[in-house]
Amino acid sequence: MALAFFMVATLPVSANANTKSEETEKPTEADPTKAPEIPDTVIVPDSVSLTIVLPKTGTIRQIVLNIWLEAQNKQAVGAIEQVLPKIINAFLIDLQRLMYRDTQQRFENREPGKRSFRYDGPALLPPPPAKTEEELAAEAEAAEKAEESGEVLVKEPPFTPFAPVSNRYFAALQNKLLNTAETFLPPDTIRSVQVRKFYDRWPGDT
Repeated sequence: MALAFFMVATLPVSANANTKSEETEKPTEADPTKAPEIPDTVIVPDSVSLTIVLPKTGTIRQIVLNIWLEAQNKQAVGAIEQVLPKIINAFLIDLQRLMYRDTQQRFENREPGKRSFRYDGPALLPPPPAKTEEELAAEAEAAEKAEESGEVLVKEPPFTPFAPVSNRYFAALQNKLLNTAETFLPPDTIRSVQVRKFYDRWPGDT
């Protein structure tokens, strides 16, 4: 509970620090020979939208996010999709709480017309090249030797198209949403939660 309170208290502050620099991620350099693609372990729900209203001033802020969920493997996708409505609803509760504080700070500290911002996640990474027959043979030989000696080889993690997020606010937000999603799922089901887009609108601003 203490950790959750810390995140709620610190996220909006980080947001103000990061959004000064347009709050966009620099595109990740990709291999031009291979187009980035979304693996079948990634779930792309409909966009999430919420409205924040500050009661004392009547200020309205409309927010839209694209949030993707990355499963640990293909078999885990079904488990996530089964409880996806509950996960999205829990995300909305988290976001309503976090964005209310952020909206208060932006209303107080920024001039009308300069309160909104847009965030785009890092460009998707291209898939790695297929392994050669020599590489596959070497891996099989190493696994066989390890089995004979009683050792356990650490397997490579499966490919992910998501580059690390350098924006501290959205990196923390993704971790918060991941922790929320994990409460609805068995262990080792979900790998990450990715905020791909964030944009808002203040109807009362000029």
